[in-house]
Amino acid sequence: MKRYGAFITSAEEIAILETIRAYVDREIMPARVQLDEDHAAFERIYAGLVKLGIQRRGFSTAYGGLGIRSAPMVCAITEEISRGDSGVSLHALLVPWAMAAAIGARNKPLMDQFIPMYCSDEPRSACLAITEPAGGCNVEDGAEQGRTIRTTARLEGDEWVINGEKMWPSGAGTADLYCVVCTTDPRLKSEGVALIYVPSGTPGLSFGKPESKMGMRVTDVNAAIHFNDVRVPRHYRAGGPGLDWQLFRNNLSWGRLTSAPLSLGNAQAVLEIVIEYTGTRSYGGKPVRNHSLQAAMIGDMATAIQAARAHYLHVAAMFNDRERFGKLSDDFLLGQASAAKIHACDVTEMVCNRAMELMGSYGYAHDYHVEKYLRDSKIIQLWLGGPQLARLDVAQSYYPYAPR
Repeated sequence: MKRYGAFITSAEEIAILETIRAYVDREIMPARVQLDEDHAAFERIYAGLVKLGIQRRGFSTAYGGLGIRSAPMVCAITEEISRGDSGVSLHALLVPWAMAAAIGARNKPLMDQFIPMYCSDEPRSACLAITEPAGGCNVEDGAEQGRTIRTTARLEGDEWVINGEKMWPSGAGTADLYCVVCTTDPRLKSEGVALIYVPSGTPGLSFGKPESKMGMRVTDVNAAIHFNDVRVPRHYRAGGPGLDWQLFRNNLSWGRLTSAPLSLGNAQAVLEIVIEYTGTRSYGGKPVRNHSLQAAMIGDMATAIQAARAHYLHVAAMFNDRERFGKLSDDFLLGQASAAKIHACDVTEMVCNRAMELMGSYGYAHDYHVEKYLRDSKIIQLWLGGPQLARLDVAQSYYPYAPR
């Protein structure tokens, strides 16, 4: 586990990562092509990760979880799984990501009701529903302060009544629980933002046809979610006015930070493929990788990966020190997480492109997997507002770029 340097040092953490890496090498690597096509293969592989404790890793030991809350460790686990398949790794992140608002609000009734089902050996899923048809990534834009949200929640007695539509959320139609980003009144801006939990099977909850995509075809289901007078108890709201906006910003910070190792796992896998491939092909009497031109290209790829890894681990260490670096909802840490995502995604794209140059036609051949990693990683670059909004949020962390 030398690649994580001084950020992962305890014997226990290293043992966990070594166990995950062994599982990835044994079970996921041979099934990379299947994971693009076969849902049964995905279910089998994810079930194995659940047995290793991945599903309950972020929850308190009081609920039967593993209590892994260290941000560098969360990121390292994410990269290790993503090295095999980033869709599988994303699926493992959805549960703690969706439950984070309830935990952050210390909503004990919600935690007591829903966390135990994720701390078992039965594979489960969750969904954080953000994006909407009309505004796209506007919901994630801090300058908008929730004004563009059109999914509404009104309080009737002791129930929230939700109406609206969400697009592209991961886990749509397959999740056991949905955390829905709503507004009680868009004129209230951030004070009107509400994070409300909706269990699967709630009347009025329905789904569109799964989207056909270039990558993560089986491992990450995206579809429209429709809310037609969906009713849930009042306490299913994570927090309250103002707090829910902060909790949502926390989710964005975590989402962008973990997107960095999600992407970089692809780059690491591609680097390993290239090193092996160029060691078995020769010209001029020696392996391709031993010629100075190709060796320099591989050296640049490896250097860029290590720099992007050090970047996201550095930001993850900041996440662990809130007293010094502030809240996750503040512009500073959101900007830092956004920068780590930008860096990792740009590096991964470069690495995949260089790999194709080094491998020629085999670089885009299905059986050599580089094209799969490129397809999957491009999706990571585009979600949670894409690289352009991420860059604006980096700027926002240094100076205001829009009226608040």
